[in-house]
Amino acid sequence: MGIYVIAKKNVADLHTEVLHAGKGDHGEAAIAFTSAGKARNYIAASGWSDVNTVAELAPVDFLQWLNTNYHSGVQFLAVNPVRDEQEQGIAQPVLNIKEELSELAAHLQSKLDEPAAPPPMETREIDVFHCGTCGAVMRQPAGQSPPLCCDHEMHKPAVDRVQVPTHANTAGK
Repeated sequence: MGIYVIAKKNVADLHTEVLHAGKGDHGEAAIAFTSAGKARNYIAASGWSDVNTVAELAPVDFLQWLNTNYHSGVQFLAVNPVRDEQEQGIAQPVLNIKEELSELAAHLQSKLDEPAAPPPMETREIDVFHCGTCGAVMRQPAGQSPPLCCDHEMHKPAVDRVQVPTHANTAGK
């Protein structure tokens, strides 16, 4: 799931368009879209095709972009704006960036306050093999065929026990 923004063409770093958020001095709004098609339609309706293109941001990249906009003084995020409606004076949906980032921070804080319990563990046996020719040592799950080294089977001098999460791969158990 990506988030789409309008980005300047032929520049090394991501440079995106910012809109004025309403009449008067209501601040600025970064622009984001939930589909590449909506972003392309906005570019076409704005006559920006020569200088802008659509860029897809992964969720973490989107959060970094949003945070950068906020720290640059951009207060709002316009979501799926429609250029023709804008030109007719129809208000477009916007989110307050500071409020959204605060809500995300509170959500993360709640996860820190109550971290997930560690996974249940189980004990598994691991065979330890030794090569009498070169001295190499190899460990593998118990019950598998002895590995080859120096053109012969390795010797099994020991068995070890390890703790692993119960949801770990059970192959060779």
